[in-house]
Amino acid sequence: MSYGKAEAEVAGENIYQILDGLASEVPPGSDKLLFLPHLGGRVCPSVPTTRGLFLGLNWSHTKAHLYRALLEGVGYEYAYYLGIVRGLLLELDIRETRVIGGGARSQLWNQIKSDILGIPYVNLSREEFGVLGSAILAGYAVGVFDDLATTAKRFIQTTERVEPNMANHSFYKPLVHEYIKLLDVAQPIFNALDAAPEAP
Repeated sequence: MSYGKAEAEVAGENIYQILDGLASEVPPGSDKLLFLPHLGGRVCPSVPTTRGLFLGLNWSHTKAHLYRALLEGVGYEYAYYLGIVRGLLLELDIRETRVIGGGARSQLWNQIKSDILGIPYVNLSREEFGVLGSAILAGYAVGVFDDLATTAKRFIQTTERVEPNMANHSFYKPLVHEYIKLLDVAQPIFNALDAAPEAP
């Protein structure tokens, strides 16, 4: 069924839950569809001219494929960062990733990121961590709390834990490499588009 945001709210459903439901029916790799999720430029490293891009789009792809490819694109970008970090810190052992913010509500996205990275994803019991962190720091500064680590543990509990599907992790590994290659190949085109004159 095709929903708009208003129709979803009337039906008592969250539009993201609907999209997750559709995308969960699409296999890993989105049937060979890649997405660069840099609609406002790349953040790390900072490359303001980088843009979004779908590659591999064909007539068989649906909006569910597009949405899953979008979620996977962010996961591939995280895998790129993780590769850099592991190259710099050879002894690094990452046991889990703790996820916060609006995206943390998506069980599907947590599973996709966990599968791509091969690392468990863990939800926390709160949402406003910036406010909470500021309150803990303020309390520590005025003597209400005497130990930051202990206080933080008191306020935060883990909830759902998503374990990576290692078969999917193996499947995603070459796609991460193709994603990185796509970034390198597309960047000169993005630069040229950015330098092109505006339409009269």
